[in-house]
Amino acid sequence: MSAMRVDYDDVVFEDDLRVTYQGRAFTGEVVEHAPNGAVVALTTYFEGLEDGPSAEWYPTGEPKAEGTVRAGSAVGVHKTWHRNGTIATYDEFTDRGKLTLRRRWDESGTVLEDRSFSA
Repeated sequence: MSAMRVDYDDVVFEDDLRVTYQGRAFTGEVVEHAPNGAVVALTTYFEGLEDGPSAEWYPTGEPKAEGTVRAGSAVGVHKTWHRNGTIATYDEFTDRGKLTLRRRWDESGTVLEDRSFSA
């Protein structure tokens, strides 16, 4: 059985940050569309918490962001891109959600930040 996929407008973001669909904690994928119909975000949830891969795109289709979350905490590599396609951020997180590396660039590729953090 494939994962349930619902539209962003059909889920409720509760005060405790859990996502519900039809009154129950949601498990599956939430998809968000731009006014032109293009998919601009796809986020995975398990029992109401963000859990799994997520991705965002600009309305014109270029990648905007990608990463993985486990039980609401960022894990692994998370990247974002400027609208012109150059990388904007590169962050690495431990399996427990602690940030260990942060890199940032401006639209021309100049390094703005390059920091490591103790795990």
